[in-house]
Amino acid sequence: MARILLKVHHPTREPADAATVLSRNLIGNNVGNLAFSYAAERLLTHPGDEVTAAPTGPWFADPARVNREFDHVVFPLANHFRASNLKALERQSAAIEQLTTGFTVLGVGAQADLDGNAPQDERDAVDRATRRFVRAVLDRGPSIGVRGDFTREYLVGLGFDEDRVDVIGCPSMFLHGPELPLRLPASVEPGDPIAITISPYVREMGDVLSRSLRRHRRLTYIGQDVNTLRLLVRGTPLSGDDQRLPLSPEHPVFAPGRTVFPLSIPAWQDFLRTQRFTFGTRIHGTIVSLVSGTPAVLLAHDSRTLELARYHRIPFVRLDEADPQQLSVPDLFAEADWAALTGGHRERWDTYATFLDRHGLKHGFGPEGGVETFDAAVAAVAQDPGFPPVVQSNAGPPPPLRRLARAVRRRLP
Repeated sequence: MARILLKVHHPTREPADAATVLSRNLIGNNVGNLAFSYAAERLLTHPGDEVTAAPTGPWFADPARVNREFDHVVFPLANHFRASNLKALERQSAAIEQLTTGFTVLGVGAQADLDGNAPQDERDAVDRATRRFVRAVLDRGPSIGVRGDFTREYLVGLGFDEDRVDVIGCPSMFLHGPELPLRLPASVEPGDPIAITISPYVREMGDVLSRSLRRHRRLTYIGQDVNTLRLLVRGTPLSGDDQRLPLSPEHPVFAPGRTVFPLSIPAWQDFLRTQRFTFGTRIHGTIVSLVSGTPAVLLAHDSRTLELARYHRIPFVRLDEADPQQLSVPDLFAEADWAALTGGHRERWDTYATFLDRHGLKHGFGPEGGVETFDAAVAAVAQDPGFPPVVQSNAGPPPPLRRLARAVRRRLP
């Protein structure tokens, strides 16, 4: 039996209410972080192994204890190689260097703009921290799993052997293993229930949102970042002064029933199954929609979102090449290449499964199963009424489209 320590922001089977999630930041600033940790937790649930899903900060404060109690450490990651993450990289590297366990990284990525450029004044520090982290990982495992070709080329450029950098995508896309249960309607119409995801700092989304509110009376904004959760719970505005973006409680997208904020992946999936289509800038908002069966198109705004979309063949539009005023939901759906997404999924899963085998890790989609055990445990947790799984903007039905349209025109330039 392998004893595995799995890094997560918050264990799936330990529910928390919105106030606790907010006060302790159990989503690591973005509920999208739960997508890849949840998928990894489900994936690694295998009858022959014992998985401890937990934040690794407290464990890494005592590496000797990790060595005593675990055989393997698994880190599902996102855009880890970036300037704002330098302290975490250094802290984790120092701890990993003291481990004698096996070590596996699932789907780490670098961060840059859509053309692959990062600020020059940040690059040297990020390169140094990244080299140290990757060197520590490769000293304890056969390879490192990265999101896509952009990160692979970055690490090879730092001097790492290309045979030890495996492109595997993101664990969240393999929530169902080799299957991708996508349901494609014949079309998407303005009157259909549609979800939008927004990075509140991407200015182009102000135009996209205002236009979408006018055109789609059943549009729902799915909030993901911790500041939007704080707005919904406490009424605290986000920083910024662009009135077109969802930064203030007075924005029409926060009218009753217009915005939802999921606190767990199952709750997020339950909501998305009621939607006809999802679009927007959030890569994990896009992925959770796809693995829930609802088609989604990404509006790519940086390398980390573009890299995953390209690898998994997720339909996308580059925001720097699009006119936000001309983006049309029916057109986004109709012009998407769904065959490339679904047709290559099993091959990408085989690549992922081969990577796990290379690292000596078993998964719950094999003949011995395992995911059923995980699903049963999650279902039992979901029965607890003390932890509402979704935060809504002032519970109630969306206001009439005309009133919203007037509000948009009144408040937006």
